[in-house]
Amino acid sequence: MTVSGSEIKRKISELTASGAFFEVEETAFAGGTYRAYKHAPKTAVEIINNARGHGELEFLVYEGERYSYDRFFGQVDALAAQMQGDFEIEKGDRIAIAMRNNVEWITAYVAATLVGAIAVPINSWGKTEELQYAIADSGASLLICDEARFMLIAEQFPSLDIAGIVVPASESFVRPDCVALFDDVISAGEEQPLRTVEVLPEDHALILYTSGSTGFPKGVLHRHGAIGQALMNMMFIGLLVAEFEGGPREYRGGAKRETPMLTVPLFHATGLLGGLYLPVAMGQKVVMMYKWDSTRALALIEQERVTGLSTVPAILQDLLGHPDYEKYDTRSLMRVSAAGAATPAGLPALIHSRIDNPSSSAGYGMTETLAVGATMSGALFEFKPDAAGIPSPIMEFRFVDSTGERLPEGEPGEIELRGISCTPGYWQKPEANASTFGENGWMKTGDIGNIDEDGYLHITGRLKEIVIRGGENIYPGEIEQTAYECDEVREVVVFGEPDEAMGEELVMVAYLDPERHLQEADLRGFLQQRLAGYKVPRTIRFSEQPLPRNASEKLHKLRVKEAYLGSGDA
Repeated sequence: MTVSGSEIKRKISELTASGAFFEVEETAFAGGTYRAYKHAPKTAVEIINNARGHGELEFLVYEGERYSYDRFFGQVDALAAQMQGDFEIEKGDRIAIAMRNNVEWITAYVAATLVGAIAVPINSWGKTEELQYAIADSGASLLICDEARFMLIAEQFPSLDIAGIVVPASESFVRPDCVALFDDVISAGEEQPLRTVEVLPEDHALILYTSGSTGFPKGVLHRHGAIGQALMNMMFIGLLVAEFEGGPREYRGGAKRETPMLTVPLFHATGLLGGLYLPVAMGQKVVMMYKWDSTRALALIEQERVTGLSTVPAILQDLLGHPDYEKYDTRSLMRVSAAGAATPAGLPALIHSRIDNPSSSAGYGMTETLAVGATMSGALFEFKPDAAGIPSPIMEFRFVDSTGERLPEGEPGEIELRGISCTPGYWQKPEANASTFGENGWMKTGDIGNIDEDGYLHITGRLKEIVIRGGENIYPGEIEQTAYECDEVREVVVFGEPDEAMGEELVMVAYLDPERHLQEADLRGFLQQRLAGYKVPRTIRFSEQPLPRNASEKLHKLRVKEAYLGSGDA
């Protein structure tokens, strides 16, 4: 089938029509009316319990351990029984989880969901202050963490008024009296009954913390029904792509089933949905590592016949640029995509040079939307690789100007979203809710974009990052993307600095390929050939080190700006 805007729109209408598996209908939900997939799972509990039918099929491969679905659920049920028993967890209580990606993380999350608790994944990269804040802010009754996270708050733990379960990482760990050990809790729960808890689609299921650049993050609340809708949306885009590619892609390189390698943190919406919910729903096998190691990753891809890897550009470059890459059998890899940061110019070519006919993807979503927004992959991606994706059938988009007035179709403006997967609000943050959510549930995103004539979403900048130079609005994202077209540029950030004459002037900080040589004049000339003169930064600085990132693996623009302004260069 030929990819075109009209064909995409026609196929979406067909797949979501009355009587279709992905039928979309107007449905009442939590006091509002939204577009929703009629046949989506109603709750996260439904998704999880349906996965019990996968039985002895292999589910998790982690550090030499292999877990079938049966073995995994045996551990889950034991932990859940103890949550209800010794830890006296009731429906609606919060259970905080602070660990790197591992089997215990997934076990804790699923057990918390089954007992009707609100799971609270905490950023495992945070320090003592961030960890204490999330525990206190969420009002968690129980913390399940690994040894590294526990040691950050060991001294303060007795005063936190919370029960604790710790996963040791070393033989030298001595259990304090105030916590239990994970394996001991599992053993104690193996003979205990698990009480069924009734969970409704409107019930709260999850609090995900944003990875903001300033201050403490906000807890984003999500309902059970939103999780089912977000999962169904991932399945929908898979079918839509297959319609344009003549059916699902055949496995290759000895792979016999879908086997993703999980490198994205589970405490993010994309990691949680793509690394847990989609695999359990589809009976996939998930491969994880204790920490990223490109050599170990290549060995696992060969050994486990990994089929997919969705991760940040830096990890893809590390893997695909490995000097011994060709010594490993990576023919099973089919789906490879970069997410979480702008894509360096040379990465797409590197992907195509290493992987035969790869299925690439891109998307736009937020913690607040449970990653639902716009997405594309395969043939739909190749049609417009510079776009952010095709808007989801269950997400409403509108674009407004600085006064909040809706703009004509196709004209760029601030993106506002409304949908069944959108958060009902930030946890105990009334002021943030008032500034983010408008009438009838429309949510301000702070992103600038538009939808083109073919129905593709384009993101052109961030509202808060706009630089106003001599009365002209300049979007740093446009300049950054242009800089990435230069092969020598690995990472780049553009921002404004105060200027008495112009109000603001542009500054660019770039990290270059250390193997290549580029002078400031060369980069400036490159930009001048592609941008209007007023968009070329007055100041260009090169960093000797990779630029800092936040927990989402996005470049930490504020930290780069603060370092520049504090260096005396301003």
